[in-house]
Amino acid sequence: MIRTIIVENEQPQIDRLKGLLVKHFTEIELVAVCNNIPEGIEQVNLLNPDLIFLDIELPPYNGFDLLEQVKDCNAEVIFTTSYSQYAKKAIKFCALDYLEKPYLVEELIEAINRYKNLMATGSKKKIDALLHNVRQTDNAMQKVGIPVIGGFEFITVSEIIMCQATDNCTDFHLTNKRKITATKTLKWVETLMMEHNFFRVHDSYLINLNHIKKYNRGGEGGVVELTDRIEADVARRRKEAFLKKLSDLGIIFNK
Repeated sequence: MIRTIIVENEQPQIDRLKGLLVKHFTEIELVAVCNNIPEGIEQVNLLNPDLIFLDIELPPYNGFDLLEQVKDCNAEVIFTTSYSQYAKKAIKFCALDYLEKPYLVEELIEAINRYKNLMATGSKKKIDALLHNVRQTDNAMQKVGIPVIGGFEFITVSEIIMCQATDNCTDFHLTNKRKITATKTLKWVETLMMEHNFFRVHDSYLINLNHIKKYNRGGEGGVVELTDRIEADVARRRKEAFLKKLSDLGIIFNK
């Protein structure tokens, strides 16, 4: 059985989630429902569940406050939210899962199935990365969970020099000449990194603008030289937008 706790303060949402779990998941044992964060902390520490459905917004607290207080718990967490785009992006960035309210049965089934498939991939590391990012004011020092074969690898954004498409995977070229391969497409990576100063200069290359050393004009769209002597071609159709981005950031000065 999957011992489960719900931490939620809206009774209609509690009733809907309980009803869906009872109807579709006989393997889930609901051991507690908590209406606030202090109660949630107490029950999680007492019952040591396998799975927590955790509302992000529970004024005057939020779901991150609970996670700070139950660090010894090894439960997988599925966040629930009605809004807060920031929170959704932060959660996804750390390879955690969330459900939007009102709950749709199809999305709940997908979330539970992902939980079953990924129980051994290190939820503790994901939550530690999330809490690190919540406290971190410098985007470049945030940690991102990269899906690799067998689990996830957590790296800081500042370590990423370039992401390169290889078939349906993505090679992450990191500082100190390291490389890891993500089991995701470059398009997926681009969506994840779009707010962290990355730019898609080519169908095959997504670069970290903080690692630019030089831009060489010529050819179709030019070539960007990056840290560790890594180079990336700039596609002709992306050249104008790329140069504008560099100008907007003050990296270059257009005449």
